[in-house]
Amino acid sequence: MLTLNEICAVLGISKPAASALKNDKYPAPETVQRYQALLAVVGRVANEHREVDLSKICATCPREDCAGCRIAQLIE
Repeated sequence: MLTLNEICAVLGISKPAASALKNDKYPAPETVQRYQALLAVVGRVANEHREVDLSKICATCPREDCAGCRIAQLIE
């Protein structure tokens, strides 16, 4: 979703720190919260500009269980 360079530029951290954040290995909770907030904003903007309505795909899906479904993960 975001490149390491983009994460570095927005959060003001090093590439190794950005990599650790992307891999859920970064120890500082405040920076982790800022990264999660950044991802939430990027996700909302992406959803606003999406041409396909993913909820319509889910409504017609024959699956009983959404576990492991990438579309269901994107909607959440």
